[in-house]
Amino acid sequence: MRATTALRAFLVMALVPLVALPAYNLRDAAARTYAQRLFAERKVDRLQQLAYNVDFLVAAWNALTWRTGLSTDPQKVIVGRDGWLFMGDRYANNLSAQRLGAGSNDAELAAGIGNNLLAWESWLRTQGVQAFVLQIGPDKHRVHPEYLPGWASLGKAPRVELLTRGPARRLISDPAAALQQAAAKGQPMPYYKTDSHWNLWGAAIAMRDLRQTLHTYGVSLQTALPDPPQVDRVDRREGGDLSAFLRIQHQVEEFEPLPLGLEHPRGPSDIRDLATNAPVAPAPHGQLQHPRLTLQVVTPSAANPLKVLWLRDSFGSALAPFFAADFRETIQIHWSYGLNRNAMQLVNLVHTHRPDVVVLTLVERVALAELLLTQPPGQ
Repeated sequence: MRATTALRAFLVMALVPLVALPAYNLRDAAARTYAQRLFAERKVDRLQQLAYNVDFLVAAWNALTWRTGLSTDPQKVIVGRDGWLFMGDRYANNLSAQRLGAGSNDAELAAGIGNNLLAWESWLRTQGVQAFVLQIGPDKHRVHPEYLPGWASLGKAPRVELLTRGPARRLISDPAAALQQAAAKGQPMPYYKTDSHWNLWGAAIAMRDLRQTLHTYGVSLQTALPDPPQVDRVDRREGGDLSAFLRIQHQVEEFEPLPLGLEHPRGPSDIRDLATNAPVAPAPHGQLQHPRLTLQVVTPSAANPLKVLWLRDSFGSALAPFFAADFRETIQIHWSYGLNRNAMQLVNLVHTHRPDVVVLTLVERVALAELLLTQPPGQ
């Protein structure tokens, strides 16, 4: 009798999810319509994935562990103090590189990259370029170390200092000190709590540092927004990329500090795919995700009549509205696309568009990437 009762209980426990999961996942009309289409098209695998999707359970579990200070995927994301999220080691060995500092070959690599940046500067000058700047997007660990878990405290000098203090130091805009100063003052913070990037406030601070570096070249810029930057107001948005890795982005909330003047730029920008001339819509506040395309942004009423060739990564997303406000035209391409295949794209864009300024914006964790050893023509 007990065996029969146990068997019945087991069958009930096994059958409940088989009934409950489809009922939950197909609870709205759009999901049911999609399921009917999959059934009609006999796409059984996709129908099963839809009906028995457990992402909401995973998200609920991940949110619970996040609130207790634990990560369900520490290779991707680690949880710090007060719920702050930081990138783990899956991406360029990021956390360990921050904790352990420079490796045995890093000094030689940094010197080689520095000398190569100087070679690029020399070649670009022969093409009429007034200034070439490497802009570093500091890793979040370095700007907000106070929110790291105790075991992840940074005990070594950052690897990137081998580059920023090396032969090409005058070409480099590293806003880490300014961002750390802003973070020390408290709210608003220059980086998102649940994202690996700076926010619009942090981007405004980084843009100011870039202007100061360009000034050393004799490129003095008019500013479209107040300088030094000021906060207009603080909005809210859902969680960022690190929370998305844990599937909890819809359950957490971020602060979005908006710099004064950002919502009232000098004029509209025309944003297009350079290859097809098709228009491209920006994200809120004029942000542009890191371009898989080569983009052309033209702002006729920008503060300066300069053309910038901008090789960038995702740290350029929040910078994009400031570039659009300050420069009449920017040509944007992901930096790795520009340097791949012996920098063919970069060279072609310089020859074709004759930029006044070239800016290379990349996150700190890839600042010692071997791709940066790609040499300019004639080397």
